[in-house]
Amino acid sequence: MNQSHTGTSSQPHFETLPLVSLADEVIRGRLAGLEPGVTVTLRARTIDDLDHVWESTARFTADAGGTIDLSRQAPERGSYEGVEPMGFLWSMRPVDGVSGWSKTTALPVTIDLTAEVSPGVFVEAKVARLVAGPGVTRTEVRDDGLYGTLFTPSGAGSHPTIMLLGGSGGGLSEPQAALYASRGYCALALAYFRAGHLPVDLVEIPLEYFERAIAWLAARPEVDASRLAVGGTSRGGELCLLLASRYPQFKAVVASVPSAIVYGGIGSEEESHTRPAWTYRGEAIPYLHARPGHLPEYDTAGGDGFALTSIYLRSLEQAEAARRATIPVEQINGPVLAISGKEDAMWPSSVYGDMVLERLSEHLHPYPDQHLTYAGTGHSVGQPWWPTTITKTLHPVSKILFALGGDPKQSAHARADTWSQTLAFLEANL
Repeated sequence: MNQSHTGTSSQPHFETLPLVSLADEVIRGRLAGLEPGVTVTLRARTIDDLDHVWESTARFTADAGGTIDLSRQAPERGSYEGVEPMGFLWSMRPVDGVSGWSKTTALPVTIDLTAEVSPGVFVEAKVARLVAGPGVTRTEVRDDGLYGTLFTPSGAGSHPTIMLLGGSGGGLSEPQAALYASRGYCALALAYFRAGHLPVDLVEIPLEYFERAIAWLAARPEVDASRLAVGGTSRGGELCLLLASRYPQFKAVVASVPSAIVYGGIGSEEESHTRPAWTYRGEAIPYLHARPGHLPEYDTAGGDGFALTSIYLRSLEQAEAARRATIPVEQINGPVLAISGKEDAMWPSSVYGDMVLERLSEHLHPYPDQHLTYAGTGHSVGQPWWPTTITKTLHPVSKILFALGGDPKQSAHARADTWSQTLAFLEANL
């Protein structure tokens, strides 16, 4: 027999579980109406934007009142350990073994919850997780050669605004921008390669492209151009620091797992890394070679993936080249929030974050700069409560399997803390 219950009754049912919530909100899940001491297996299942199925399971025993409360009970076994109200979400793993959670659109994510309360008897609920809250509007941006999406919060008037830049995978990712808009900010998700008419590789990207984006935002009535921030992740973190050091229009910076150094290009061709990633007025922005040439072990990297951090650390031994390629963050016209993982296997973001803060301090940067660095956390930072179980990724450009590092549980908690602290940082400084 297959039963479905989502309301309150004397029968087993989910309660205090919001069926619709923003993706950054904590769900307080509770299963009630059970026989005391009964064993229940809870299964969560969802599908990402590439139609990959993700799933978690957890086994609980109902308390004397016939309830299972995810906010105060630990599973006896399953996909996660300990009392984790959101464990059923962040501990989901891909059923087909893919190497990354794919969420690039602003469409809601539906989580199917199933609790087997006795053999053949199930309690079911569907939970919708929104990245774009009520009233948020989405506008495709294709003006002046740009390729992006602007998300605008509900409410009239102009809003503080953030430009968001992705990493070395390229393309256009909308969820973070949509979630910013859900929290009161205009947010422009801006692609700069591997999207539409843009370059295929992260090679010789002109900074003038971002100048046009700044001008485009300043002309929008819903944008308060006096309160403009820039944020980026990984190579996008490097880029946002570089842009803010050159364009005083940016009044705050959120650099996630960034570099303090400008590095070379990334592309499908082996020589891409010997070419500049960024140019200005046709000239290369000084950059550092991360590696001297082809490394044969890339070809056979499997299992946990190839860890690049040691290679990037060795690149810093090129003292003079590293000095020339260091981003002059002291020129940034506002506070910097750097975010890093101490177990970052892609590159040493915690070291780079320290370098950024040290340089700012040495130059008496007159703003409340911060570096948030998290133990047990790797290269995968981002929105809270999406799956954090993947610690390696097949790079979409190089097609190499890279290690990301980090522990899923610690990474999940770091993401939640990062998001709340980022919102507080922007609230205080924009």
